[in-house]
Amino acid sequence: MSSTRFIESLKIEGERFSNIELHQQRVDLTCKAFSINRKIKIKNIPIPQSNDALVKKCRIVYSEDDFSISFTPYRQRKIESLRVVFDDTIDYGFKFEERERLNGLFDKRGDCDDILIVKNGCLTDTSFSNIVLFDGDKYFTPSSFLLNGTMRQKLLRDKIIFEKEIKLEDIHSFKKLYLINALNSLEDNLSISVENIY
Repeated sequence: MSSTRFIESLKIEGERFSNIELHQQRVDLTCKAFSINRKIKIKNIPIPQSNDALVKKCRIVYSEDDFSISFTPYRQRKIESLRVVFDDTIDYGFKFEERERLNGLFDKRGDCDDILIVKNGCLTDTSFSNIVLFDGDKYFTPSSFLLNGTMRQKLLRDKIIFEKEIKLEDIHSFKKLYLINALNSLEDNLSISVENIY
């Protein structure tokens, strides 16, 4: 029996959950992997009525023993620079609520807005997102990701982005880096020039 807590963050736009199938798939896989017997059906979660057009974030926290849901307005982070940090043993294949390892790396960002984690010489993720790199023609995401995010899966499925190994020394063959997660797709343009990666 697992008492480990997990999180699932979803985008609500137009009073509908975005990408709900992949979120449900991840919750189901997590519950199976950690022997959580709780049945979580995202489609049955009522979305609060709202008169505004703001994007909202639904945050589900769950374990065998706990379950909570919160809804908040979503405001995109301002990311203008990334600090490269190294960790060859980090493992974040599931969305654990406990993020001590990631937070420790984030604390090394110095005067940058976030971090870009390198594992065994390869690019992985930032502290809160997958990444996509644009070479002027195509969009690529590292095959060495830490967490296979739902937006990443959707963009790969739709053949908008393509997966390949990207080493740290390859970074300057790209023009732009995008940060993607459940609340940010490519068109949301949360991006920086690779020249602002230090």
